[in-house]
Amino acid sequence: MFRFRLQRILELREQHEHAKARELASAQDSAERAAEARLALQNLWSDSQAQLHTAQGNGSRIGHLTQLGTVLTSLDERLVVAGDAVKEADAGVRQAQELLEEAARDRRVLDRLKSRHADAWRADEAQRDRTLMDEVALMQFARKQDQSTQRPAETTENAPPRDGSTR
Repeated sequence: MFRFRLQRILELREQHEHAKARELASAQDSAERAAEARLALQNLWSDSQAQLHTAQGNGSRIGHLTQLGTVLTSLDERLVVAGDAVKEADAGVRQAQELLEEAARDRRVLDRLKSRHADAWRADEAQRDRTLMDEVALMQFARKQDQSTQRPAETTENAPPRDGSTR
């Protein structure tokens, strides 16, 4: 039976690859949440901007306009921070993806090595089987040859002479 000597290392690499896949999924979830938060802030900023324009057109009081301006300024700052968070999350996703690809590559190297070793083992086993079958066939052939050489000698001793004489 085939036994790959590096099987434990292969299993560890597979576990490592699965861990990196989980990390990638987590990074993607984080990036998605950051993008959703940024989108929510963007929508809030757009709504606040619309309110400011409406308030300016209605002739609202200066205190209300100042308050809306302050809210917009705060939202601008939060949008910048949210944009940075999205960029960092996207960078985390790219890094996690690279680590996953590296882990997968390392595992594939051992998979190919295992495959080559298994192929070599199968070829060796097939060669041993052929050699064994050849030996068995050769022994049977030799046994038949021995039997066939013994039979003509026995038949010639017991057979009457061909010239009609008796011995």
